[in-house]
Amino acid sequence: MEKVNKKASQPMALENGDLSENFSTVQKVFLGLQNTLGMCGVILVPILCGLDVSVTLFCAGIGTLIYQFIDKRMVPAFLGGSFAIIAPVSAVIAELGLPYAQIGIVSMAVFYFLFALLLKLVGKERIHHIFPPIIVGPIIMVLGLSLAGIGVSEATQSWPVAIITFLIAVGINCFAKGLTKVLTIVIALVGGYLVAIPFGLVDFTPVLEARWFGLPNFTLPSFAVGTDWWKAILLIMPAAIVPCLEHIGDVMAVGTTVGKDFTKEPGLARSVFACGVSTTISGFLGGPSLTIHSENTGVLAVTRLYSPFIVACGAAWMALLAFCPKFSALCGTIPQAVLGGVGILLYGMVTSVGIRTLVENRVDFSKSRNLAIASAILILGIGGATLTFGSFSLSSMAFAAISGIILHFVLPGRKNAAAEKVEA
Repeated sequence: MEKVNKKASQPMALENGDLSENFSTVQKVFLGLQNTLGMCGVILVPILCGLDVSVTLFCAGIGTLIYQFIDKRMVPAFLGGSFAIIAPVSAVIAELGLPYAQIGIVSMAVFYFLFALLLKLVGKERIHHIFPPIIVGPIIMVLGLSLAGIGVSEATQSWPVAIITFLIAVGINCFAKGLTKVLTIVIALVGGYLVAIPFGLVDFTPVLEARWFGLPNFTLPSFAVGTDWWKAILLIMPAAIVPCLEHIGDVMAVGTTVGKDFTKEPGLARSVFACGVSTTISGFLGGPSLTIHSENTGVLAVTRLYSPFIVACGAAWMALLAFCPKFSALCGTIPQAVLGGVGILLYGMVTSVGIRTLVENRVDFSKSRNLAIASAILILGIGGATLTFGSFSLSSMAFAAISGIILHFVLPGRKNAAAEKVEA
């Protein structure tokens, strides 16, 4: 392991590339703000399904802190609302109201707990047999590429602004040194924001009208016994399978990015259980179900700050800023083109981590089984293939993962593939 030289102008990395130890505790506290800003996408879920943005910010922040506490403060993961809930939660809110939707969100946590128990019974050693590199790599790639459409769609608002923002991020990440390089995302967001102003893409009215301090609009779920109560559960609870399956890919993506195997320690079962506890609290307060967000993996890859403490500081900042309506309004004024410009780099970084997984584990694509498995996962995941059973819909990400796992167990040569493990 390389020694850290705190006096050097160029931060020195540990053997896994981590730059975190170059900074003092106070500096890490403020570096956490970068993770907060990098997770601006958290506001998309409440906007799309009718939840309160400030409540979601608070729940994401507190939920991340709870997750890290249960997960032994080992995984630098940031939680946010799951996109899988948008359709069912929107439907329940429209038909029955938010309190009933909250019951459905809390019920998702029950699925999380059952899934965690299943992972515990399966055992950590079997996880690598179920998820060898030929499955993990493409799944991580899908996590990044599935966000590509969002990034491009946001960039189309103004390609000049998006391109300038992207170039700022790339330029700083490739040519800057010291703390400037570490603050790539923050500088790119601020730079892109300033560039967007003369383009007429920023409306400051919501910021000026918002108060400096205010309590998020917390609500309690409805416990009234009746058919509506069960209807909300039946509509929303099945959606939990999607974030549970995605969670495995996200944990592996974070682990691959930082050079550690979190499937062994603290383990997938504990990680899913931690998400379940966070989701329970979020649901009771009026927030969404929570899961690890891929955006944070991109921030880790760009900044190379792998300290869970820095991520926890970012979560604490987000929870505190939930009490500042002006901040929520400011986040809402960030032009889509700016988010798209940063997203091109962040989402691309996540995809590159998947490619790195395949390369480092020397997956042999001259074998037909590997080609078939990777092809199924990539095309089904990126192509948006879904399975619908009544009111329940299996997302393309989950469908792709399940298809890859089935092919892995059905096609010949599984024993050789299972022997491969993702290098930490």
